[in-house]
Amino acid sequence: MRLNISALVPHANIEDANLNGFRWLGTNSAPQFLIENMADFAGLWVMLKAEISFDGEIASPFCIYCDNGSGCSEDAAIKLYPDADGFIRFVWKAAPTLRAMRINPIAQAGHFTIRAFSMKTVSTPELFLSSALRVLRAYPGGIKHKLAAARRLWRTGGWRAVARRIVYAHNQISHTAYAERGYGSKTTTQLARQRQEHPERLQLLERYVADGFQRSNSKVTWSSRYVPKVSDSLDPDQLPIKVIAFYLPQFHPIPENDAWWGKGFTEWTNVSKAQPQFLGHYQPHLPGELGFYDLRLPEIMRQQIELARKYGISGFCFHHYWFGGKRLLELPLNNFLADPSLNINFCLCWANENWSRRWDGLDSDILMAQNHSPEDDIAFIESLAPAFADPRYIRIDDKPLLIVYHAKLLPDAAATASRWRKRAQEMGFKDLYLVVAHTFDIINPRPFGFDAAVEFPPLQVNASEISAWSEIINPNYCGKIYDYAELAGRYGELTETEFVNFKTVMPSWDNEARKPGAGHSFVGALPEVYARWLSAAVRTTLRHRTEERLLFINAWNEWAEGAHLEPDRHYGYAYLHATANVLRNLTRNKVTQRISELNEGFTKRFDVAVILHLYYEDLIDPIFSSYLSPLRETVDLFVTVKPDISVMVLEKIKQCFPNCYFIVVENRGRDIRPFLCAYRQAHKMGYTYACKVHSKKSPHRSDGEAWRENLMVALLRSPETVESVVRKFASNEALSLLAPHHALCDLSEADVHMGNMKWLDLLLARLDARNQIGKYKFDFPAGSMYWFRISALLPLLDESVISMDEFELEAGQLDGTLAHAIERIVGLVAARSGYKMHEL
Repeated sequence: MRLNISALVPHANIEDANLNGFRWLGTNSAPQFLIENMADFAGLWVMLKAEISFDGEIASPFCIYCDNGSGCSEDAAIKLYPDADGFIRFVWKAAPTLRAMRINPIAQAGHFTIRAFSMKTVSTPELFLSSALRVLRAYPGGIKHKLAAARRLWRTGGWRAVARRIVYAHNQISHTAYAERGYGSKTTTQLARQRQEHPERLQLLERYVADGFQRSNSKVTWSSRYVPKVSDSLDPDQLPIKVIAFYLPQFHPIPENDAWWGKGFTEWTNVSKAQPQFLGHYQPHLPGELGFYDLRLPEIMRQQIELARKYGISGFCFHHYWFGGKRLLELPLNNFLADPSLNINFCLCWANENWSRRWDGLDSDILMAQNHSPEDDIAFIESLAPAFADPRYIRIDDKPLLIVYHAKLLPDAAATASRWRKRAQEMGFKDLYLVVAHTFDIINPRPFGFDAAVEFPPLQVNASEISAWSEIINPNYCGKIYDYAELAGRYGELTETEFVNFKTVMPSWDNEARKPGAGHSFVGALPEVYARWLSAAVRTTLRHRTEERLLFINAWNEWAEGAHLEPDRHYGYAYLHATANVLRNLTRNKVTQRISELNEGFTKRFDVAVILHLYYEDLIDPIFSSYLSPLRETVDLFVTVKPDISVMVLEKIKQCFPNCYFIVVENRGRDIRPFLCAYRQAHKMGYTYACKVHSKKSPHRSDGEAWRENLMVALLRSPETVESVVRKFASNEALSLLAPHHALCDLSEADVHMGNMKWLDLLLARLDARNQIGKYKFDFPAGSMYWFRISALLPLLDESVISMDEFELEAGQLDGTLAHAIERIVGLVAARSGYKMHEL
């Protein structure tokens, strides 16, 4: 199969083309070649060969950007380096969704020549044999070492892992030659020898060190994953469902752990010593706001409860450890019961397995054994009476809820359930609501005499193991790597009709800390993927009757299993933020009726409107008193509000600005998706000009408050400011958008567009502006506040350009979302409609 050349970016210049290749000359700083038809390569192994030479000593990669359905972006980039003779040879597996490719032969200014170029598909046997022969020829003295490495890899990852590693080594040969020429970082004779003998291992280690250094020195920027703490709160008591997080008490020393693991052992001991086992492996998980806390201190739990309730968590489910009358790790629960001011609901989950040295509850090397018997059943339920009697204890139909982790370990679970119920009634309780956890092969609660089941991810639902496709750092690693997104999708689809099944969502999972070098890791556990899983679980939970609308999260603080809602140093409050924003959308119906009544009094009085997205309610007074209220006789006002806004706040806004039109919007797409909703309404009502503003805080920036004030002052200082803006638009029909002074930003700057290339390229293609892909030579108003002519940005309302369903769920993303990309293309949209953009 030969390369099908169908389109050429104008500044690239091909002088000679035939079946085998072409001559390509260029001096542009970023010449490109666009190949639009790549469907025949999708899902197949592809071999690329090229010969390139530079004028002078130019160290520049030959870059390939694959469009896998979301545009050509850095996420799908392949950077290749020529050998000493300028030859490039590379093999890769094309994505099944491959559509097009963009080639950048040089990444910096300079002269270059491409003497030959070919690309074709290869069969798997042909690929394996040719790669193996090339590797063996390159390392003739290392055959024994290579075969030993292949045997070791086969034991842990199978033949697929061996084949992939051979192809990987095949591709590294050119990179080694490139380094030998002195390009890139400085090299020594010893380093060059290491590259020649074991290039794949050395490169892995170098990338591992670079990745660790980058994470350890990361700061809160637009491109970071860290989400700061928000100032607003979500009241869990106002939600139609109750979210309960499993809570681990093993964060304080006890005599038994001192004896088994060493003096002072807590869960932090394992957490802090975890190490990455493969490239991109997020380890160790280190705590954020709460630090390496000690649960002997009561104020720690108070801080946890305040944080949980702030983000909509209704309760904790404490793991409870009872071994035939012996309790372990009981101090946190005892402290909680002793302090009624700790305002959160709770229930218990009996972790009824043996306590083993391997942390798996099996019978090997038991440290503390269970002692199940009828007498123990009675003693156990009696010991829980103080907890059941606590008014904070979670009840269903006035029955205390009790979860059993491994019901099959009970000799006769149905008889145990019967004894428990009888004794609970004798103690004055109506009954018990008993729940089995979906652990191991436990599915239906009825054979156990229980009332319901609760999911316990990642148990029972399978996801694809991707260990063979990961770049392992530790040669002795024998763990397994799975796809979190696949697990989330499968769990999200699960529903039960035969019995009550409580949904459970896990923010992430990686028990490497408990099983060094042998843990199970779920990669790709991004907050936005977690938000989609949680959203699906919420929809299922709402189908339950009101009393049984409970949704669990695994977990609040399972740090050694990488499953924690508590903030860490990498993602910050991202998972809590995602949780609150999914739950916030459940409160819409409470204000819908009142908003409908308030909007009945709205009339179009002017041709000018202000569109305000109000997320932070604490900014109502400063925004309205300083900017909006003085404009009541100059403009009409559209306010987009989040679903959990209170009626009292609505009334306050109406008092500040009587002629106000409210729009309830899902908290999704930052200020951009709400703006599009209001923009569509303003266009329908026939407005001519509008000003887009929002209650901006930018907590990731130290100057966030000042930034908002500067933008607001420039746009809405006074009625005279508005009148001046209207005169500018009226006197210049070509004027589309007026931004604050010094607000226009050049998108062609790499640090501005780099994190948004995926969505930018897709939007540019939809806008028929493909010539801008990779260049981004246009400006946009940073801060996303500006005056605009209603007719100038209408392409943003075209469903074929922007679908409202495409916006990601809100997880506190600081960059890289559809909303951030739309913010950056408004200037281009106006320009392509024949308008111009200026600063005030």
